[in-house]
Amino acid sequence: MLADGEPTWLLAWRDQQRQREAAPAPPLAATPAPTPLKVYAPRDTVQFAKVQGADLQGMIVPARWPFDGGVRREPVMDTDYPPRVVRKVGWHRCLKCKMPFWSEDVLRQRLCVGDGFVGCRSDEDRFT
Repeated sequence: MLADGEPTWLLAWRDQQRQREAAPAPPLAATPAPTPLKVYAPRDTVQFAKVQGADLQGMIVPARWPFDGGVRREPVMDTDYPPRVVRKVGWHRCLKCKMPFWSEDVLRQRLCVGDGFVGCRSDEDRFT
């Protein structure tokens, strides 16, 4: 650093700043209009079932019918290729209390749920 003045690097930097200010600005190029962004919402990804009577998951679930003594069994069909039976629904009798209940899967669900979740499935003694 010089004792009697400013350093040479500072003088060079100031000269560059003055030249930039004195130079004319380059012409601005025409900017294109911004394109709107594509927003992917959940409704864009939903594919509705192609089979008549199928729900959004592609399942055909029969409606509940009146109690018939547990005789009738209806299949729940998966309409994806190839169509197949997923489970069977119908009325069943509880193994514990022998009360009839509607079962969403007659092969696997054997204990009643009851009204308001107070059936045999909600009993805590089944885990002991």
